[in-house]
This record gives sequence, structure tokens and C-alpha cells, in this order.
Amino acid sequence: MISATFALGSNQPLQRIESGGILLARFVGVLLLCSCYTYSNEAVSDAALMAPVRVELTEQGSQQITSQVGPRGSMLEGVVAAKSDSSLVFEVSALTRFNGVEETWHGEHVTVPTLGVSKIQRRKFSALNTGLFVAGLVTAGFLVKTVSDPGNVGRGSGGPPSGPGQ
Repeated sequence: MISATFALGSNQPLQRIESGGILLARFVGVLLLCSCYTYSNEAVSDAALMAPVRVELTEQGSQQITSQVGPRGSMLEGVVAAKSDSSLVFEVSALTRFNGVEETWHGEHVTVPTLGVSKIQRRKFSALNTGLFVAGLVTAGFLVKTVSDPGNVGRGSGGPPSGPGQ
């Protein structure tokens, strides 16, 4: 990466040299931002501690947690913080209401009776979808670079260039 800054008294641009570790960290960061996830159904009794999940509530379950989240909560997203035979405790990161409004939460604990859970889905990293997405981004970047290359602008039909007297 070349900086647009010039040293005082010099017409030479300053160059920024990055170590391999910083380059790797940036690549991993971009990959994490582009990551794709899927949700798969699992039994309430199989919910693993600290697993990222999405939980759909029954009408009764929604009513039972009204004192904790307010009225008409339909879906929770977060991680399973604790569980027993009769309830699950979630660290909630998002709450969706029956009208579709989604709220961001910051890890507040919400206890849900297991009978109030309609469906629980575990969030999993999807290597295939992520790979396809990254490949699409790379392809799009390549196409944009190819189209915007000044050597490709204004070319004729591909025949030999015209010379003098033609």
C-alpha cells in the first residue's frame, strides 16, 4: 500500500510496509465479516451450553417471559448460558417481537421455560456459503478492475491497429 503523503522537501511518496502478521489479521478479519451462517433445528434437551442459538417461543412462552422482555416477544437470539430440565437461560443478543420489530440486546439473561419453546435452532458456520460469497467478491473485483483498466477502454473490434495510409 502506498501512502499519498509526501515527505517534507521530497517528491518521493512514503511507502508503508506491512508485516505478514498484520496482513494475515486483516485477511481473517475480512473473512469473518463475510462469513455466512446457517441454522439447524435441534431438540430443546440437546441445547449445548454457550452455543449460539435462535429460539422461537410459543404464545404461552411469550406470556411467561413478559416480565423479563416486555410484551409480545416471539424470538430470542443469543447463547445458552444455563439449562435445567424445566428451563433454559439465554444471554440475549436480539429479540424479535410478534410484529417483526427486532431489538438489539447486550447479553441480558432471560429464563425461558422449556415448555415455552416452540423451536430451537443452533447457529453454525457455513464454509460452502462463505467460500461461494468470497469467490463472488473476488470475481466481481476482478471484473471491475478489468473493465476500469484504461487499456480496455476505447478498443476497436479486435482487428489489427490501423496504420498510416489506411
